[in-house]
Amino acid sequence: SSSSSSSTSNSGNSDSSSISKSIYSGSYKGMTREDFRALPDKVMMVRHAESTGNVDFTTYSQTPDYEVPLSALGWEQAVACGLTMRQEMEQEYGQDYKLFFMTSPYCRTRQTFVGIRQAFLDENFAGVQEEVQLREQDFGNFQNPDKIKADLAERNRFGRFYYRFPDGESGSDVYNRISIFEDHLIRDMKSGRFTSNTSLCMVTHGLTMRVFLMRWFNWTVENFLQVYNPANATPIVIEKISEQEFIKRNNCLRERRQTLQVKNAYRLRPESMTLLGERTSGCSMHPAVLPPCL
Repeated sequence: SSSSSSSTSNSGNSDSSSISKSIYSGSYKGMTREDFRALPDKVMMVRHAESTGNVDFTTYSQTPDYEVPLSALGWEQAVACGLTMRQEMEQEYGQDYKLFFMTSPYCRTRQTFVGIRQAFLDENFAGVQEEVQLREQDFGNFQNPDKIKADLAERNRFGRFYYRFPDGESGSDVYNRISIFEDHLIRDMKSGRFTSNTSLCMVTHGLTMRVFLMRWFNWTVENFLQVYNPANATPIVIEKISEQEFIKRNNCLRERRQTLQVKNAYRLRPESMTLLGERTSGCSMHPAVLPPCL
């Protein structure tokens, strides 16, 4: 009884300095300040640079989707994207940063990674890993241009998220595999796989990127339908909140006997939402769903 009373008293007198210890007792284990600091600073997502399929849609009728390469302009875009990313990283961190890449196995995303990678020094490169779940939405084997046009028109009538291409995937199918990918990614982040000065860069595809954001920030299907693919080789940035904001959110959740989730420690940059062509004036799509006090 006295032990329980003491525990309650200590909890009531705790302040932000106690965040460095586990916030909850028993089954309520909160994220510590050390846990927060170990999370990647940023999660950047890049849609592949211009491909030959973007230039000539008939390419998909002759070349498997996964083998479609970059165009000449696409190679230039990839290199320019890398230089832009390096400039931004050095403005924020100087030379003290690492960048770990994850890429779709498709040819155009691999080549985009190669172009981006050229901009970074070896000491800033933390590695690269292929992730099959980051691949493009499957539209079904070789794509007859006339048939695909008809399918796209039918998709617009049926609904962009739920329409399943014949022998291919729907947006909701992509959502399912991205959910699995994100679960694995968060486990890696929480386990300390990425050091505190590391950022992640995912080289992927337009719809896959938007579905990733949908799952990460708990967008509704209606929210998802308000965003569109960003331009080729244009970084979309998810950044970690400040440590002060982390403490504020943790204190709020502690009072509600809830825990701060890894996704709640990040936000989408407003300028990145602009690049996605958001068709709403509201800001409810930016953060993951949080309790009212946050």
